[in-house]
Amino acid sequence: MKKHVSLLALLLLACGGSEETTGDGGTNDAGPSNDGAPDSSASDATTPFDAGLGPPITGLTPGQWTWVDFPNAQCRDGTPTGIGVSPSPNGSTKVMIFLEGGGACFNSSTCGTNPFHFDETTFDAQFIAVESNAGIFLRTDSENAVADYNMVYVPYCTGDVHAGNAPNTTVPGVIGAQQFVGYTNMTQYLARVVPTFPGATRVLLTGQSAGGFGAALQYAQTARFFQGVPVDLLDDSGPLMGNPYLASCLEEQMEQLWNLTSTFIAQDCGSDCDDPGNDLSLYWQHLPKTYPNARFGFVDSTGDSVISAFFGFGASDCTGFAALTASQYEAALLDMRTSVASYANAGLFLFGGVDHTSIVADYGRTTTGADGGTVNLEAWTAALVTSSVTNEGP
Repeated sequence: MKKHVSLLALLLLACGGSEETTGDGGTNDAGPSNDGAPDSSASDATTPFDAGLGPPITGLTPGQWTWVDFPNAQCRDGTPTGIGVSPSPNGSTKVMIFLEGGGACFNSSTCGTNPFHFDETTFDAQFIAVESNAGIFLRTDSENAVADYNMVYVPYCTGDVHAGNAPNTTVPGVIGAQQFVGYTNMTQYLARVVPTFPGATRVLLTGQSAGGFGAALQYAQTARFFQGVPVDLLDDSGPLMGNPYLASCLEEQMEQLWNLTSTFIAQDCGSDCDDPGNDLSLYWQHLPKTYPNARFGFVDSTGDSVISAFFGFGASDCTGFAALTASQYEAALLDMRTSVASYANAGLFLFGGVDHTSIVADYGRTTTGADGGTVNLEAWTAALVTSSVTNEGP
């Protein structure tokens, strides 16, 4: 393990890279034997669902970020990865778990710009040097309601929006077997994070872009591990939309490639997700119904240019490409809002434009509230984690 002091900056979401991997195990510094390695019950990445808790992570310094190796967690190139942990400087009993974004890998076009490797060196160069003291991570911001939380950073290198259980998978046009094991990696992380913060009283599970999708799809597993501790969700720009906005053929393609039917669909949603090709939308409705003591928030622009393009691969029954128009995307967001309108514990913060992600890049962004006034995202998030969630924006 290695300790780091946070620096200010902003991380570009779309991490690129070549598909030609070397098999290099990365630059994982050896630490105490119980700091990174999961216990035997969580070491098998293909059968994680009955995994028990491992030992707590040790050697942490309040207010500082520490990289923790997990030798049995994998990036999609097969190399090991880990997580970053920063305990509260003030002894808070609350925990924030943040899932990073960076696209998705489901064909030769998308895999070419999706991160496939993340180790301590990447953590230093990308998170510590860029994101760790910005937006929702900024501990010196008096308006940031999570500033004193225990913080966990989950990097993204599995290409499966943190939700897959499909090791050794081949993608046409992409060199080498891909390890789509985001869900099973998270099982290992949670098995160590939960005992590291045994007195946790509330959890915020959040993420941006692919990590926004991932936070939502990892919600039920996270809630299971925390055993009754309320877990709130803040999904930034990872919309759980339904057909025709997210075409059924595209959703089914990703479900099959990443084996999502064995993760959040089978393990977490059950009979509520009984419409193949529309499971994400159904899961969005499943969450506030199933967890009435938690709060569920979603943030996005009404014309998000990145997700509009991402969903464009579903055009013409997945035989062509046509990004969603701004009006189509806004209609899809309003459909998301309508689908959970009967649940007081779910709400959306929507703002005009085509920007992608906010909680790190533009945590101070505003929108027009339901009462015609101005609503600030940071204040809306503070309400989400302390009292209530509301619908704001168009």
